[in-house]
Amino acid sequence: MKGLAPAYTGKYRWYVLGLLTVVFSFSHMDRNIIAILLNSIAIDLKLTDWEAGAISGLAFTITYITLGIPLAWAADRHKRKRIISASLALWSLMTAVCGATHNMWQMFLARMGVGIGEAGCVPASQSIIADYFPKERRAFALAIFGLGIPIGSLAGYALGGIINDAYGWRMALLVVGVPGLLVAIVLQKTLREPPRGFSDNQEALGGLPPPSFGEVVSFLFHRWSLLHLFAGTSLIVFGGAVSQTWIPAFFERSHGLRSSQIGVWLAPSIVLGGGIGVLLGGWLADKLAVRDARWYVWIPGIAMIPAIPIAALVLLLPATIYQVLGIPVHSYVIAIALMAIPGAAYTCYVGPVNAVIQLIVGLRMRATAIAVFLMITNLVGMGLGPFLVGMVSDFMVSRFGHESLRYSMLGFLFIYAWAAFHFFRAGKYLRDDLEAKYR
Repeated sequence: MKGLAPAYTGKYRWYVLGLLTVVFSFSHMDRNIIAILLNSIAIDLKLTDWEAGAISGLAFTITYITLGIPLAWAADRHKRKRIISASLALWSLMTAVCGATHNMWQMFLARMGVGIGEAGCVPASQSIIADYFPKERRAFALAIFGLGIPIGSLAGYALGGIINDAYGWRMALLVVGVPGLLVAIVLQKTLREPPRGFSDNQEALGGLPPPSFGEVVSFLFHRWSLLHLFAGTSLIVFGGAVSQTWIPAFFERSHGLRSSQIGVWLAPSIVLGGGIGVLLGGWLADKLAVRDARWYVWIPGIAMIPAIPIAALVLLLPATIYQVLGIPVHSYVIAIALMAIPGAAYTCYVGPVNAVIQLIVGLRMRATAIAVFLMITNLVGMGLGPFLVGMVSDFMVSRFGHESLRYSMLGFLFIYAWAAFHFFRAGKYLRDDLEAKYR
């Protein structure tokens, strides 16, 4: 393997990381653009809040979690770059197809198609990154990859809002869908597949066959630290999916903003908050976990503490104008600016959690383990979050009218305290589970 080093280290591994981050950004752009368009789609297709929540979260999640494990299983055995490029091409095409739908069920099926494609992205990508970067730099590398979340969300909000106001929601979906097809070609032509176990200076179990899916699941579910990580991350993803899906609609309904205004105003807050959170979480994990591995799970738990009260303040600010140093400032400006703080808290788990999973599991189960992790977190988070908040909002309309969404979202903030509990509990078992990691 030493003779292969020049082809897989140095500047090229940073190119691979950058390319995979771009792919992940496209994933979140195509996944989350639906949020900025949701009110327009709901009005055009005559959807209730629960139907809108179903097409934005549930439809995507059904196929995302169902296909994630088979595609990850394939990634642990076959060329990962082929799976990533084919997945990118498929979800980009289906995003464009969403713009041609004319009723709730057509949109539901098209969004299922987006989920089919995106299911192949993260497990295979993280497996490649783990082979390019050694364990002492892996949390930060995975954090950089995680920048795809705020960058993609920014692009989806900004482009979606501007194009929606100018040309309608159908054109917005078409415009963001097509470029992914070109990126898929670039990835297939330029990404070199690293040997498995390359950054760990070992072959993948000496050429032995990878463990079966049952063995992977059994291993994961007998590690208490991983079970608590799965639970805590699921709750964070629940809150993140609720925010990404419903915050634009909240600002439209409760503050009277247009989709283009929301997209432009939200974009800096998302990038600043999410970007800082992702990078800081990964950087701190690499620095602090050298002394105590429990920092991998303590960092996300601690981050939840300031997130809850600030998120509540964002939702409770009334639509009014405040005098700040004698300057009139709309309350929505303050609310959007404050969103950067909980946004950073919600994303700081990305590097540490994914890094510790890669540390505990075996070389030939990395993609499958991440797929199981994503299946659980996205079923609870993306599948149920937007749907349940939409249901509660519909239920509260009779009492709160157009403000029902504000109070529905407020009522679910308790989940972040619940998430923190699981991260701290994970710390109790982490050292033992690292000692007993898969050989």
